[in-house]
Amino acid sequence: MRAAQPDLPSAKAVALDTLAALGSQFALVLVLVIVGICFLPSGSHGDPVDWLTSAAQFTGLGLRGTLALSAVASAESDSTDSGFYGDGGDASGSGDLALTFQPLLLTCTALLAVWWFARRREALSPAAGAARTVGRSATAALVYTAATTLLVAVAHAHGGYGLDPDADDVPVSLDLGVDVWPMLVYAFVLVFLADCAARNRPRLKQAVRNASAGWADWWAAASTAVSATAALLAAAFVASLVYVVVGDTGDLGLGTSLAIALLDAPNVAILLGGGMMGATLGTSADGSASGRPAYASSGSPALHATEEAGMLHGGIPAASYLLLLVTVLVFAVFAVRHAFGGDPRERSWKALRIGVVMAAVWAVLAWLTTVSVSSSGGLRLQMLFPASGDVHIDMSFGLLEPGSLLVALAWGALMALAVRFLARPLAGTYPRVAAWLTRLPGQAVHPQWAALLADSLDRSGRPVPAHLLPSLTEPLASPPLSVSRRRTRAVTTALGVVVLLGGGGYAADRLIAEKVYGPQNAAEDYLDAVSEGNAAAALSHLTDAPHAGPLLSDAALGAQLKAAPLGDVKVEDVVTEDDHALVSVSYRVGGHAQTAHLVMVADDEHKHFGLWPQWKVSDGLAHIEVTAPSSLSGVKVNGEEVTATDGTTGELAVFPGAVTTSGAADSSLLEVGGDSLLTVGPGSGSAASANITVTLTSAGEKAVRQATLDALTSCVSEATDLTPADCPVSYSDYSWSPVTDVKWSISVEPEVDVQVDDETGDITVDGSFWAKVKYSYTDDSESDGPMKDTVSSTFSGTVDFSGGTPTVSFDESGY
Repeated sequence: MRAAQPDLPSAKAVALDTLAALGSQFALVLVLVIVGICFLPSGSHGDPVDWLTSAAQFTGLGLRGTLALSAVASAESDSTDSGFYGDGGDASGSGDLALTFQPLLLTCTALLAVWWFARRREALSPAAGAARTVGRSATAALVYTAATTLLVAVAHAHGGYGLDPDADDVPVSLDLGVDVWPMLVYAFVLVFLADCAARNRPRLKQAVRNASAGWADWWAAASTAVSATAALLAAAFVASLVYVVVGDTGDLGLGTSLAIALLDAPNVAILLGGGMMGATLGTSADGSASGRPAYASSGSPALHATEEAGMLHGGIPAASYLLLLVTVLVFAVFAVRHAFGGDPRERSWKALRIGVVMAAVWAVLAWLTTVSVSSSGGLRLQMLFPASGDVHIDMSFGLLEPGSLLVALAWGALMALAVRFLARPLAGTYPRVAAWLTRLPGQAVHPQWAALLADSLDRSGRPVPAHLLPSLTEPLASPPLSVSRRRTRAVTTALGVVVLLGGGGYAADRLIAEKVYGPQNAAEDYLDAVSEGNAAAALSHLTDAPHAGPLLSDAALGAQLKAAPLGDVKVEDVVTEDDHALVSVSYRVGGHAQTAHLVMVADDEHKHFGLWPQWKVSDGLAHIEVTAPSSLSGVKVNGEEVTATDGTTGELAVFPGAVTTSGAADSSLLEVGGDSLLTVGPGSGSAASANITVTLTSAGEKAVRQATLDALTSCVSEATDLTPADCPVSYSDYSWSPVTDVKWSISVEPEVDVQVDDETGDITVDGSFWAKVKYSYTDDSESDGPMKDTVSSTFSGTVDFSGGTPTVSFDESGY
């Protein structure tokens, strides 16, 4: 490197080609930005300046830049405002957000553009010598880095799409751009390596070849590790596309999800590929916050949160275990391919170097796909009591680098074991597949392996590929491969069973878990049990099943279904999250369509056959509250008598459907009305209300009048005091002398007025009458005989039918 010389004669051409590469990349990104803007809401499309700014920012991010957003805001209240804090005040704040990620697709386009134009320049004017080649690449890297730095430096966005920071009603200053310094070194190294890779450099090749003469085994290990990693990433990318097409992408939709998957394809493939190998996906958050008034100080509470998800300790979808079979297949194939490059007579452990290279490769990949976010800010308040606060949070997401390194090292070691122990058995069992593997990229096939493969194909009667025909004449220096059709069938059967148990077993498990024992089936079973009148079966589908009381019995449920059948149960939608699910169902009650949302909970303690959790309904009962007149002792709900206290039954639990309500009294004197049929649905919302009303028949009104006369006559005739209790008569004697022999009687039969309250159904009576009173003094000096008088009295009272016949209780306020 110290001998590197800048290519001054062609520096201008190299610089122009480099700028052309940057321009082509920028144009591609601009097209992507314009296409993406078409999907934004109306009014947020921005203008051409916004589009150019966004394209410049994405170009910088493609070189592992850091997207930085800073905001400063201030507000001042009107001086006419007043309150506890005094007249007016002001507040100001600032915040910084830095997001660092590596959109590898954009990085690949940048490297491809640089490589293409460098190769074109080298074809027109080849560099003379390794020093001149390095000088050209360094010149291109310097020009590219300087141009990109200038591009992202002037592309700061002060505002955003549809936002005018200069408006009077938006006192916020925004500054969005790509930080320059984190991008400089990375951009230079990327362009330098891409440019070098495109140069025709015979002397440089020879220098590299001479330096790597003793590193042949390492180059072979690197070739195998990189090839296996590339095949695994391709399989992961295909798996992610399959999920986008057939999986549940939520509110994003198929088109948007597919666009995101394609745009971020390398990152997704690396994350999924690491999960397929068993690497751990980690999320961490660290930070602190503080707030303090001007006259006091406070501590800074810290935030520390770390979450990990891996195949070994959960958090990874079960489909990853199926993809694990793909990982095994990919690595086994490339392990056998690696073995074909060595002498089959050697039994060394040089293949362990594959693990070291795999670890290095995946450590870099994990670092490239890590997303980090840093946020900080402050707030100042200036009022009666000034205050301030600060916050700082650092977050990251991606494959854990130490874990990815160890996992890749383990897989490389397994590949080394496969190289040593599986190459001969597998090549002898499947010679045609082994012959096809020799065409995969990697080191040259050893002549002895070519001879062994050609010999095994010839002895088994299979055609020998053209590229192996010359090896038929090669003498075998090691025992020939064992050719046995019986062993081939046995191994094929074993592999088929493994694939069937892995793929078919997983598919069967998911199918049974979702279609047979899933939350939608449990919801249907619950409502079907209700529609069939099986109260015990319906209660068994509830998480906290109450005891089967009168209203949760077969008799009460039968009365519901007799009043209005429940049927035509259908599941409309299911939203599942961990061990909870929300099932939207539709059904018909008495021919009328109803909908409900059932909250389902997975019972992991009681599983079907110990494999699939039982889903149960949380609060699947309906709730009703009945209000009844005080003249009734109780009400009937679904034909079952329920006690009413203070005119209400309180909240009652019933099965969903049509609930019948009626009065408990069965008399020809009363006519009960109100809400006789009420449709209720499951859920923990407010209870449905039913109101029972009562009216009197003509016979009932006559009976009430007669009961009132009887009660009035009885209490008057039995009174022995001038002011008897519980009787609407009273007489005041002003002599203040003790009296005896008090006798009351009704002189004129009263007129009784009967009223029934339209809202509550309470029955009341009132009226007036004349009564006679006779009494004597205990001191005869006051009078020669008993005293007597006639008084006018009024009465009011309430009527109770709880005993089947009316009874009247007089109100004390009516005396």
